[in-house]
Amino acid sequence: RDLQPKKPLRSISFAGNDPPSVNAYNTFVAGSASAAVAPNLPKEIGYCSGTTPGEVYDYFLKRRSASTIMEAEKLISQMLTDVKKGEIPLVVTGKKEAATAVKNSLMKKVYVHESMGKFIDFVRADGSVELVVITGNLEEMGQFGQFGGLVFELF
Repeated sequence: RDLQPKKPLRSISFAGNDPPSVNAYNTFVAGSASAAVAPNLPKEIGYCSGTTPGEVYDYFLKRRSASTIMEAEKLISQMLTDVKKGEIPLVVTGKKEAATAVKNSLMKKVYVHESMGKFIDFVRADGSVELVVITGNLEEMGQFGQFGGLVFELF
């Protein structure tokens, strides 16, 4: 079939990418909302009073960053718990360890701060690791910032 006006495609292939889904950071109300609606939204649903695409996208980026920092900090907590129990952790931090893990195909997923451009390029070039780049001020990122803005999970 040929693509024609008034006859759009009925399906979209998401080969190589996950299909869009509702998650903890991409669900929010934007624009002017009544005083009864905005304060009563569940905490899972955000509210952005902005109306321009730039304001809405900035709000989205802020929520996504907060969500990914929480995911990274869960991994750090898991690592600290494993260490306390005397077990070998499957979650590690450290630049040297990260480079070795990528080279040896041991890394499954990595959360890394945007300031580590060379490492990000290295991981992207490798292509076998799920890469999550976190933006923002590293000093304001709690445990993730304290551990140097890098945490990764091994297979």
